[in-house]
Amino acid sequence: MKKLLVAAVVVVLLVGGAVAAVPTIEKHAAAQIKSDMELDGKTTVGAVEVGLLDRRIQLTNLRTKQFGEITIGRWQASGLAWPLGELIKGHTPLSGLQLGDPLQAGRLELDDIHAVEERANWSIDSLVVEGFDLQRYEPPPVGSPNPLSHLGARIARALSMARLEQKGTVFTDIKGDSVALGAVHIERFDKGMIGSVAITGFDIAPKAAKAPSIRVADFKLTNLDLRRAFTAMSAPAWRPGMPVGRVDLDAANVSGFGGEALTRYGISLGSISSETRREGQDVKRSGLRIQGFVLAPPLRGLETLQLRIALQAMGLKDLRLELDCAGTEDRAKSEVSVDRCALTGPELGEIDLSMKLVGTDGAFWQAIDDGDTLALLRTKAGLSGAKLGVADRGLVERSLRAVATTSGQPLAAVRAGFAQEVRRFQPSGVLISEDMTKLLDTVARFIETGGTLTLEARPDPPIGIDKLEYFRRPGSDLVNMLGLSATLSR
Repeated sequence: MKKLLVAAVVVVLLVGGAVAAVPTIEKHAAAQIKSDMELDGKTTVGAVEVGLLDRRIQLTNLRTKQFGEITIGRWQASGLAWPLGELIKGHTPLSGLQLGDPLQAGRLELDDIHAVEERANWSIDSLVVEGFDLQRYEPPPVGSPNPLSHLGARIARALSMARLEQKGTVFTDIKGDSVALGAVHIERFDKGMIGSVAITGFDIAPKAAKAPSIRVADFKLTNLDLRRAFTAMSAPAWRPGMPVGRVDLDAANVSGFGGEALTRYGISLGSISSETRREGQDVKRSGLRIQGFVLAPPLRGLETLQLRIALQAMGLKDLRLELDCAGTEDRAKSEVSVDRCALTGPELGEIDLSMKLVGTDGAFWQAIDDGDTLALLRTKAGLSGAKLGVADRGLVERSLRAVATTSGQPLAAVRAGFAQEVRRFQPSGVLISEDMTKLLDTVARFIETGGTLTLEARPDPPIGIDKLEYFRRPGSDLVNMLGLSATLSR
């Protein structure tokens, strides 16, 4: 019994001694970290704190000039996945602040961040990350152009995060134009594949503007894939404005539009949304909707006054439009189609477009996936069909009435004049064949009587994308080459 008691007392004394020594060890580790970080001559740290028991490191007033200039008011990592023995020795994941080193932390907090490079400035009020896991990566070479862009892309390709919350972000370009984000929430970031993104308060403002020109209240994305973009941007040869490749996402919703640019013209917009469904590896069906677009020009300024007069001449108080598009990408069949893209105005009618590309080969997908537009010059993909439908529910009548009002002519005379001009129309260098005459006559009758006009193209064989140059100077057989036809229904 006495032996057990003695052993317990020894253990207590040893533990007590170790605990008592913790503050001394922490100070030694903090001093070692600060010294190591400032060895390169490009980094300074105001103060360093180390918490051994909670595996925490805090830096204040951190400044580095390795890539541009970055300053951070407070940088704290807690729950570090780093051996306790290494921390006691002063060996930390931040020793020397070597870019490219891995870092894992349960929680990462940064406050008062500023980044300056040749082309742009960034500032962020606060940033909190949970489940931070940065694997080893290759930093861009010294002297790299756009160093922050290259560095950020390379870090993104090596980074995983469970959750991120960022507040008070402002980006200012070389011209002084700025983009401000109120708050950003990101869930499940995995090397460029993002589970969800939510942004509240998105403002775009020109230099010295008193108010944002564009403002968006809410911005939400689901399953956003930026891996191609980060791969492209991490290359040393990449420059702003160069292709970054295709960005995929499953769903998006943007709402709460405002700003001076819209208010000036009396424009309001409800929402823009998109959705994508995947059927296996090869088929993707996508949809896009724009809802609640209203143009109601105010009585101020010459431009808005002219717009208002034009609407009044058409008998409209305002212009209301909605857009609903759906498309399919089928790589197994080598086809891409716009199944339906309809622009609708409740007091005007509907314009409906559909089209299909066939023979979409490797060069075509290279252009789509990698943003390599020059690859389109090699593709054999071609247009196999297209259809444009115009359903008149006031569009023709209101348009002709506006012309009659502004020109002082009778409505009947304006209608007859337009129909006659259509029938007489002769494109330069195009043969006025019997098929062309029938097509123009159908369009003229649409102007005279309204109804639903359908223009259809069925080229046989399909017209290759590489032959689009032809349409700058179409030959005399344009109608036959496109397989053009027109029908009118009531």
